[in-house]
Amino acid sequence: MSDLLDDDLELRIGTLQLSTDNVPANSESRQDQTSGNARNTHVNVPSSVLSGADSLTSSSSSFADARADGAVSNAQQPGTGEEPVQTVYPRYDVPFNRENIKDFFTFRRGVVENAIQECITALLFPEDGEYLGSWLLTEITLWDNEKERIVLLTSRLVMTIKYDFIAMKQLDFKKTYLDDLDTIVIGELVYPPSSLVPRLNGIATGVTTVVKDCVIDRLCRRPSEADEAKLFDPKYFEPRERNLRGVRLMWNKGEALPLKTVWNPFSQDVPFITFASHPIYWHKDGGVDERSTYDMELFAEKLQRAVETAPSACCIHHSPIVIQSYVGLTSLLHNKTSMGFFKVRGKFSF
Repeated sequence: MSDLLDDDLELRIGTLQLSTDNVPANSESRQDQTSGNARNTHVNVPSSVLSGADSLTSSSSSFADARADGAVSNAQQPGTGEEPVQTVYPRYDVPFNRENIKDFFTFRRGVVENAIQECITALLFPEDGEYLGSWLLTEITLWDNEKERIVLLTSRLVMTIKYDFIAMKQLDFKKTYLDDLDTIVIGELVYPPSSLVPRLNGIATGVTTVVKDCVIDRLCRRPSEADEAKLFDPKYFEPRERNLRGVRLMWNKGEALPLKTVWNPFSQDVPFITFASHPIYWHKDGGVDERSTYDMELFAEKLQRAVETAPSACCIHHSPIVIQSYVGLTSLLHNKTSMGFFKVRGKFSF
């Protein structure tokens, strides 16, 4: 029900699409190399559409190499004889907490597995190509709203499925063919420099923390001197970026979005789709295998391999992904209340 209301009644305000027309020559045209069957191609990419940087760094190496830098400090040291420590990548702010995550219907044992198997059986056909994997990820829309989605990957397409985890039925699905992709960007989710969203995020987080410490905790226990000292810590109100990595699939050849798409609340013509790891990824018991279903990094790695194998000219970029949100009041409320996820909300579930 939450997803149906989001898609039909979502109010959009305070968002502006910017495009950079005068990009320096040394950053406007850059030759990207892709491995496999992808050919060399020059791509003119407006920075405000793709990464928000003056220049992009592209890579044709395996995405696993990009992840290696994050874990090198915890790797086994020569001569120590100790086992390497397995780290969870990336290390960012953990969304929600252990208690709140249990309210998600997808946290219950067997729910995600049964839903994915149902979607594979009902929606995939031989002409869709070889099945490569399935995930439960967070889709981040053009308006910075987080939504729970099942994602199926084959050798020919990426299928995004809206699924009702309460009624256990499919609501809608969309196919994105790999042949249509021209750019894939993998990196940290960022906001434009002029965006107010990080500041509003910091204010919302600070107010929530102070209210919790002042009201809820004080009703339950007597605060210590340490609690009093940290109560009004200014760091709670500091601007908060997304602190999350994502992958964006694009098929618009780097062009800015038309106004009819940017300002139409019901537009279905957005030429890109963005995924991040599902919140359960940070709370799932077990090792890497148990968390793999919720891992955007694994999806991005397999997607890159599929694109390199396919006869296409899609370029792989490892660079920041800009979320074009400048005020984001509706998305802040939407994401703070988890309206894009099916969960128990008091006496109700939606």
